[in-house]
Amino acid sequence: MRVGQVSENIPIASLTTLGVGGAARFFMEARTDKDVEDAVAFAQHHTLPLFPLGEGSNILVPDTGIKGVVLKMSLQDVQIKDDGDSILLITGTGVPWEKVVDEAAARGIFGIENLAGIPGSMGGAAVQNIGAYGAEFADTFEYADSIDSTTGIERRINRVDASFAYRTSIFKKNRTLIITHVALRLAKQAIPNIAYADLESARAEGIPLTLPIEVVRAVRSIRARKFPRGVGEGTAGSFFKNPVLPRARFDELAKHFPDMPAFSQNEDTVKISLAWLLDHVLSLRGFSLGRARLYEKQPLVIVASAGARAAEVDALATEVARRVFVATGICIEREVETFGLHE
Repeated sequence: MRVGQVSENIPIASLTTLGVGGAARFFMEARTDKDVEDAVAFAQHHTLPLFPLGEGSNILVPDTGIKGVVLKMSLQDVQIKDDGDSILLITGTGVPWEKVVDEAAARGIFGIENLAGIPGSMGGAAVQNIGAYGAEFADTFEYADSIDSTTGIERRINRVDASFAYRTSIFKKNRTLIITHVALRLAKQAIPNIAYADLESARAEGIPLTLPIEVVRAVRSIRARKFPRGVGEGTAGSFFKNPVLPRARFDELAKHFPDMPAFSQNEDTVKISLAWLLDHVLSLRGFSLGRARLYEKQPLVIVASAGARAAEVDALATEVARRVFVATGICIEREVETFGLHE
């Protein structure tokens, strides 16, 4: 479609990694800041909510579709600025996250190599505060340029104002903020963060993990073993968050499940492995409802088979949450969001 053009009733399942869901009432694409401004003006004129869409990697589109304007964020510019002891990497929000990782790794600069293999865009990474293998997006975030979809006001948001926490940010809490560009501050020299168990095992096997590009290759190899690659199957990666519990609640739970992996967040909270609970306590690997199932190699992942509906994915996630609560008393949260509900 032509950039700036407004299209109606456009199916968007194919623009998501789950591959399910209905159509967008209105659909636009933005490759420049002006395109974003035009989309904001269109949505305001028609009194419609505006929903930015990146690579569609962390969303569930309802079967009933999106009753608003879906804006495909395709800003693809990349800038590399030498800032003395560090490097400022600035990209458009639509740049695929894997391309961002490769840009840094190819130049031998550190900071995001542990986040390789995560699907999505630069904008989505900021919204979700993606994390893996001992690293988080927030660790290198410098600022994001945004525009408010309700007022049209432009705003630069710094690290403090971004309010990053476990799989959340101001961009997730305030959906009127549409990110156009993101800047990351990366290091020219650093000691690779390979304390995570899978990376420690890779090093023990003799896999080199000194350069960013070496860590990137290792992380992608590890992730490839945990996520499905079947033709006709969709997934949004980890569908659920790992629960973060008050320490007293964790201590009580550990009496019942002493082998449960856990990671101290601070003096007061502990993060536990939901995948371990789903596997070792509930035996839910491969559990299915309709054409949706928990992946056999990683039960945090929901797989949508060909022909699956969003309702089947939602029903499976709801049933998993129910079983976890019955077995442990824990209310688990979804990492994947239902697209179009954050009006």
